[in-house]
Amino acid sequence: MNRRKFIQTGTVVSAHLTLTAQTNPWWGTLVSEPFETGKEELLSGFMNPQDAYKSSCYWWWFNGLVDEEGITRDLEEFREKGMGAVLLVNSAGGLGGVPFPQGAKFLSDEWKVLYRHAMKEAKRLDIAVGINLSSGWCMGGPWVDPKHAGRWYLQSTLRVKGPQKFSAKLPLPGSADGYDHVFNPPGFKEYLHLPLEQLDYQDTSVVALLTPDGEQYRINGRRGDILTAKANRKDASNFALATDIMIPTREAWKIEPGDQAIPLEQVIDLSPYLSADGVLKWEVPPGNWTIVRTGHRMTGSRLMIAQPEADGLSIDWFDRAGVDLQFENLGKIFLEEAAKVGAKPVYFCDDSFEDGFPNWTGKILEKFRHYRGYDAKPYLPVLSGFMIGSAEISDRFLNDYRKTIADCMADEHYGHFANLCHQHGLLVQNEAAGPSRSGTICLDGLKNLGRSDFPMGEFWLGPNHEDQSTLTDDKSYGISRLDKGQNKVTKMTASAAHIYGRQTASAEAFTTMRHWLDYPGSLKQALDRAYCEGINRIAIHTSTATRPKDGKPGYEYGAGTHFNPNVTWWEKSASFFSYIARCQYLLQSGKFVADVLYYNGDLAPNLVEQKHIDPALGKGYDYDVCNEEVLLTRLSVKDGWIVLPDGMRYRLLVLPDDKRMPLAVAKKIKALVADGATVIGQAPERDTGLFHYPTCDEAIQAIGAEVWGAVDGKQMTRRSYGKGRIIYGESIREVLQQDGVMPDVEYQGTDVWLDYIHRTTAAAEIYFLTNRKNQQAQVEVLFRVQDCNPELWDPVSGQLAQPSFKKRAARTAIPFVLEAFQSIFVVFPKVNNRAKLSGKAWLWQGRERLSTLTSINGPWQVAFDPAWGGPKHIVFDTLIDWSKHADKGIKYYSGKASYVAEFDLKVRKTNETLLLDLGVVKNIAQVWVNGKDLGVIWTAPWQVDISTVVRSGRNELAIEVINQWPNRLIGDAALPKEQRLTNTNIVFKPDDPLLPSGLLGPVVIKYGAIS
Repeated sequence: MNRRKFIQTGTVVSAHLTLTAQTNPWWGTLVSEPFETGKEELLSGFMNPQDAYKSSCYWWWFNGLVDEEGITRDLEEFREKGMGAVLLVNSAGGLGGVPFPQGAKFLSDEWKVLYRHAMKEAKRLDIAVGINLSSGWCMGGPWVDPKHAGRWYLQSTLRVKGPQKFSAKLPLPGSADGYDHVFNPPGFKEYLHLPLEQLDYQDTSVVALLTPDGEQYRINGRRGDILTAKANRKDASNFALATDIMIPTREAWKIEPGDQAIPLEQVIDLSPYLSADGVLKWEVPPGNWTIVRTGHRMTGSRLMIAQPEADGLSIDWFDRAGVDLQFENLGKIFLEEAAKVGAKPVYFCDDSFEDGFPNWTGKILEKFRHYRGYDAKPYLPVLSGFMIGSAEISDRFLNDYRKTIADCMADEHYGHFANLCHQHGLLVQNEAAGPSRSGTICLDGLKNLGRSDFPMGEFWLGPNHEDQSTLTDDKSYGISRLDKGQNKVTKMTASAAHIYGRQTASAEAFTTMRHWLDYPGSLKQALDRAYCEGINRIAIHTSTATRPKDGKPGYEYGAGTHFNPNVTWWEKSASFFSYIARCQYLLQSGKFVADVLYYNGDLAPNLVEQKHIDPALGKGYDYDVCNEEVLLTRLSVKDGWIVLPDGMRYRLLVLPDDKRMPLAVAKKIKALVADGATVIGQAPERDTGLFHYPTCDEAIQAIGAEVWGAVDGKQMTRRSYGKGRIIYGESIREVLQQDGVMPDVEYQGTDVWLDYIHRTTAAAEIYFLTNRKNQQAQVEVLFRVQDCNPELWDPVSGQLAQPSFKKRAARTAIPFVLEAFQSIFVVFPKVNNRAKLSGKAWLWQGRERLSTLTSINGPWQVAFDPAWGGPKHIVFDTLIDWSKHADKGIKYYSGKASYVAEFDLKVRKTNETLLLDLGVVKNIAQVWVNGKDLGVIWTAPWQVDISTVVRSGRNELAIEVINQWPNRLIGDAALPKEQRLTNTNIVFKPDDPLLPSGLLGPVVIKYGAIS
């Protein structure tokens, strides 16, 4: 499949249209391909997914330690095993203190030869290449001078008394005043306390406040406690929950007794009187005045693990000049060098925003006027806690300031980056909404992600994620790498894709600090969780590029699941990639089904919390979250549904629990209800900002009275307005069920935890259903589909089956028996197929009724690879864990071993199904019976159907099993370097615990007389 087809099957870009957010909204340049295929095309795509639906990977080039042999080997293996794309990231070695030898220096002539070879080989092999537009992350480099680097605002004050002629040099702010608790972002320690003259200090404004009573004009009490968050100066770990980040900024400041606010007319702009050298000349009027000087410095934040030749300051995220510098100094090199071999990247990428919390830009006043419509200068002292106008007015200004910063990030950085990529015929991928190194960066996550062709998030593996008890709701992010049992940013990424009309919601997948502890079977439950959250396109993190001459497992990254041709089980990974491609094909088909659209408000930071069950909605319904931009510019109503131009639709719009909203939002909600929408939420009373204050509040209150109405001064719980309804004080679930909308998925079962996601196409209703527990689930599931008969589509095997089912109260009830972490697609074709499907539905509905026919106890003829220290041949009388064997060659063995055994069967009934159950396998297996290859088994149930290949009498069973690297690495750690079989930069100790390995069994044959 060529690059043109790759682009066409995903998001299509008109590359030469200009992104102008005012006259031509940026999304007008992007078109989503409609997925309106019939059942036959849907089935064909499931059985043989095209490249666009296959997994990609982060392909890290560390310290340029690559060669042409390794590049070709990697790309050929990626193609053979089932990857469709790579994301090339150039970086310094290893992270976390992991050493890495030096190869070709980044951007050197030697590196360019290697890069051109990679692009030429990718083109030959039809592998799409995306490139991270930085060394390491985030954007920046030696070409970023201090004035284009990330900025912090600073403020100083000086008390003067008038009347007098003042002529003196104003005191400069302290270099770190207000940033006493900075702990997280890279590079800050080096720069934090440097003198301002080394930090490119620049003035923004100077104002004078009439303050006869001194400090009495400050915000105080609880309001003062949250000033740091509201003024966008708080640094918090990315472990923080989205709600923890947003709640302090959304707590409205109210006027309290004793407040002494400074009237706006008593704020004087002194900026014209300040000379370039900082001398202020001013005729001071009578009274006590406080002069507030506002300026800004570079934060000093630098790139993470960048190569020295491309290391430098991070860019200003709120001014497009930084993106221009990055494109000019790096992007053009990638394009020009690829063009020399007739190739071109498919997209440029801006990897995860992990740059601390820049909060200013030199053009802040200009941008503030553009986005908020008024001059910010008189209000800037509010950033240091001065009360201008009133506590409420000060709060509104801070809301406006934070929104301006968020708007700048979306438009000046991500929007402009998209524009440049499209001008050069490229797509753009952004991991644009964190989690940031500082969780409190002031951004609109949905808006940032919406400026990407491939909006992207990430999900991690917890340190002990195979232990389900570490993944429960009550475990902290540090233990589980989850927020209350769900991934941190994937629901936000999926919502952004849905509301901005993208067909894909991408994720950096399986990031971890574990080394060679994972394999396809352990990764599946984390992947399925992300799929149910709405992710439908993954980039495996990570695949380190290695040179074959450096041995195995080779040099590796300090973070990320190791997933490359050097992994022991790589040769049997194709089945896992097939699973990914089948899932992603169906999960990219059609549109996501959700009943509820939550409006997340307009304040910044604006994040979407992890997928969760709203108590007002309850289980069985799904939802999206939208922001102010989408509500204002993309929502409309059709036949009572709230719709988006790309085909998404929702039954209800739910407002946040807040009486504040912008006037434009109030007007839009009025129009939506008038056109037939059902909206749940309370009547607004005031704006969040200061534009046209106070008349904006009067207009909002008039809309509230008109649309929501009131009886004896009390807001009505239900009211018709135009063609629609406004509802307040009733649960969302009640409203849906009173409208006859039952849960989309509902199940009954003891100690069962299922998750799901639903897509709809012209051809079928598609449900992905997964067992979230590491135990068998016997459960009946109700699907909100009445007129179509279900089919089971198994993404592991590719089998299709017709299940037993019942129609019940406008829904379809299907019984399931799902093994640990097992998943299945339930497909309801809209035109019923009368042909009988060949799959055996009872494998998902009656497996618990299987009986054991015979056990295969041995002896086992076992062959190890002597090149990796194992015996060429040995007999196991019974199955044994390799790590417990007396032979050190087996005890410390890592790699593949072949088991052969014979077994006898008696004549059996023709309608019997025979399943070979391998019991416990560490960690992946392939099975042959009587010479017939039955494929790779990599996940539960660890069984394979042998009905058609066994015979009465004597049969031969062959099983290849592969474990993981740690055992050999632990054994080698006790040996002199010259005796070691392995070579890597990851350190293991001789006393590290060995991993269970091999075929542990019991191996049995089970039967079921079920047709």
